[in-house]
Amino acid sequence: MSGPQAGAGAGGTGQRCPGCAQVAAALEGRDPSLIAVLPHAVLVLGPHQAMPGYSVLWSRAHCEELHRLPQADWDGLMGDLRRASAAVEAATACHKLNIISLGNVVRHGHLHLYPRRADDPARLRHPYVHEGRFGDPGDPAQRRHWIQAIRGAL
Repeated sequence: MSGPQAGAGAGGTGQRCPGCAQVAAALEGRDPSLIAVLPHAVLVLGPHQAMPGYSVLWSRAHCEELHRLPQADWDGLMGDLRRASAAVEAATACHKLNIISLGNVVRHGHLHLYPRRADDPARLRHPYVHEGRFGDPGDPAQRRHWIQAIRGAL
C-alpha cells in the first residue's frame, strides 16, 4: 500500500478520521464486526442489517475521494472490492448487489455493499428506502452468522 496508512488524521485537520479509526480497530482485532483484512481494505459487517449481509469495505489508505488514491492503491482496492462483493453475493444469495460510495458523513474512502433480495418489494429502489431501519444493529446471532458466511465465501 503506497498511500497514507490507517490512523492518519482527517485530511490534516488534526481531528481523528472515523474511517481511519474503523480501519485501525479492524487491524488491531478490536472490531467485532470484522469479516476480513484484505491487502488494501478491511471488510466489516455493516452497523445495521436492514438488508441482511450488508457490509462495508474500508480503504486501508486514507483518502477523501477514491479517485485520488495512488494508482497502486486504487488497483488494489478494486481487487479487494471484487473479492468482497463476490463473497457477499455468494453468502447472501442476493438478487442484486448494490455498491455505493458516498462519503458525505465519513470522509474516508469506503464502499457500501447492499445485498438486495428478490422478495423485497422495494428492490428496484435505492437502498436508502430502508433508512428507517438503519439504526437497528440486528440480532447478535444473525450478525455472527453473516460474518462467518461472508468470511467463508472469501
